[in-house]
Amino acid sequence: MMKDKSALLYLSVLSTVIVLISCSQKPGGSAELRISANGRYFTDASGTPVFWQGDTQWELFHLFSADEAIRLLRERRKQGFNAVQVMAAGVFPEWRKMKGMEPWQDLEAWLEHDPLKPNETYFRRADSIVSAAEKIGITLVIGVYHAMDVDNGRVNERNVGPWAEWLELRYRNAGNVIWSLYPHANSGSVPVIRAAIRGIREGDEGKHLITLHPDPSPKSSSFLHAEPWLSFNTLQTWSTGFSNHDMVRADYIRTPAKPVVNGEARYEEEDGTTPLETRRAGYWACLAGGFYSYGHRDNWMSPRTWREWIGSPGSGQIRIMGDIFRSLTWWKLVPDPSVFEAPVMGNAAAVSADGDWIVVYLTGGASESIRLDRITASGRAKACWIDPLTGARRKIGTFGTSGTESFAPPEGWEDAVLLIEKEI
Repeated sequence: MMKDKSALLYLSVLSTVIVLISCSQKPGGSAELRISANGRYFTDASGTPVFWQGDTQWELFHLFSADEAIRLLRERRKQGFNAVQVMAAGVFPEWRKMKGMEPWQDLEAWLEHDPLKPNETYFRRADSIVSAAEKIGITLVIGVYHAMDVDNGRVNERNVGPWAEWLELRYRNAGNVIWSLYPHANSGSVPVIRAAIRGIREGDEGKHLITLHPDPSPKSSSFLHAEPWLSFNTLQTWSTGFSNHDMVRADYIRTPAKPVVNGEARYEEEDGTTPLETRRAGYWACLAGGFYSYGHRDNWMSPRTWREWIGSPGSGQIRIMGDIFRSLTWWKLVPDPSVFEAPVMGNAAAVSADGDWIVVYLTGGASESIRLDRITASGRAKACWIDPLTGARRKIGTFGTSGTESFAPPEGWEDAVLLIEKEI
């Protein structure tokens, strides 16, 4: 039984919110994601596969007016992004103070930094952002708490459940919400994690998907893979290297099958990270059987300057990556390194489950011998190069599918996508 004054305030606010949401919010929406029957990918409410093209905008609720946040989301949607990762209460106060980032109109999510004292004015603005995102077609992956909140005493096993339940009840009928937790990936975090999950489940009775995004990196939610509440795995590599492939692949082969999202690799421009390194992480994640959430350094270093970096080269190249996969029956993708006769480190490949196509990502200019017998739906195959910088396609030719063929990327390309499809 909760007896402190904060809990009593929580119950009072909770009862008000239940009335509000029952009158004002409607279920459904194109951004309502579910898990496919085979556990490999996301679908919309009608069962249509949805290719996750993610972005990180941690301070969306905290630093922006509703109008400004909505404009930002509209720009991202034009770029093909359909899932945006945010923190319900913003990034932890210690970071904001160090960077001099004051909240919009001095509104904090929690009065006195107490999760049992949610700020109604703050969340009315968040309501507008959530509702607009759903109309735009963007799923919001909302962080309930961060490990730093626990480390600094704001969140604990006692208050995280009521806070999570309050948050869930407020957005119970928002179809475009996924809940995420940001704990340390160790056994010591489990009591708080499970208390938060109880709160969410008491609020929504299983309506929304839930994931877990461990911090710091490199870690994955799969340390709790067997938990039935974990809808899909999210990992954080914080790397520009091939771990962006290998960590996704490790979670892809776990049972039971669950979708995998590389939710946080190195951000474009962070520590000198180039657009090439950013898109590599995306191709590696997708060809390992997962999905990818892009990030730019200034989405958390300088969020309010978003107009200056929203059109960065990396974000455009991630759109091109998404367009390439969306042009295929990507939901039939199966990682298959055996496509390479003698694989070179850093190259990755996948095939269609029904033998219609092969996609190969080459990180350099060296040629690769590709086993064309992975095209099983036809005796002939056509091949083309796709430029990851522009999306332009360059025909190569047609080939028989009984042996191997050597392919050398066009001269001068930093990397290349090779698409081989059955000839109709």
